Amino acid sequence: MPRNDPAATGRPVVRWLQVDDLAVEVTIRRVRRMNLGVHPPDGRVRVSVTSRTSDRAVVRFVRDSRSWIDHHRERIRAEERAAALRPSPPPRVGAAGEVWFHFERPLRLDVVTASGRPRVGVPDEGRLEVRVADPGDHEAVLRAIERWQRRELRSAAEPMLAHWCELIGVRHEFLGLRRMSTRWGSCVPAQGRIWLSLALFERGTDLLEYVVVHEVVHLREASHGPRFRSLMDAHLPDWRERRQRLDTGSVPIPSGDGVEPRPMPNEIGPGAGSPTGRLHPPVVVRRDYA
Repeated sequence: MPRNDPAATGRPVVRWLQVDDLAVEVTIRRVRRMNLGVHPPDGRVRVSVTSRTSDRAVVRFVRDSRSWIDHHRERIRAEERAAALRPSPPPRVGAAGEVWFHFERPLRLDVVTASGRPRVGVPDEGRLEVRVADPGDHEAVLRAIERWQRRELRSAAEPMLAHWCELIGVRHEFLGLRRMSTRWGSCVPAQGRIWLSLALFERGTDLLEYVVVHEVVHLREASHGPRFRSLMDAHLPDWRERRQRLDTGSVPIPSGDGVEPRPMPNEIGPGAGSPTGRLHPPVVVRRDYA
């Protein structure tokens, strides 16, 4: 077995290949077909191949896809330039008065002293109450909020997942929630495993539904080819519009004493996915080798 075969090493092998003026990152992994991606924030080109794929085949695939690559690289760069010009909300640290979001509904954080285990609730409209032993322990507040976010996101996603699996005629074996840096969701069709980004907690439930349907359809069709798009059209006719809003929409952030929408096409305010950091939405685009 070749040394660079993932079956031998147990992990993907990455190398670089120069194709004309493009530096292409080539990853040797267990894939059924060669596929190509253009990744933010700089439009890096990546190709996934099997250990038996020749450099000549990669070069031909990249050259055949060059107009497609250039189009999406420019799109990603334009979105990054636009995002750089927009003001960003300050990082949230778990202090009273911050604004957090529950499926796009703004909630003002109130930290209350209480004995026992930390608890999180929404006692009245517009208020997120966190009860902890020490209100000054911001890390404890953030951990409590993330646990609450996970529970709420799962309770919203699981009924959607069950409904769409039944409608599309597939089964899933596992639903996981995790922080993702470049995707809203992912799927392992062979194992029936679906993962959702915690950042979806701050987006609308209709956008959560779009991601759920997207991943459920992948249980039927692994690629993003014509069959995948046909299935999406049949089951969720407005999926393209939802995808556009998810990737380039707005997230409400605090402005003065109120809350108003502010466009943030290339980033989400800290919170759902990473309480103290930033997330980029998945503007990665892929093309499968026919």
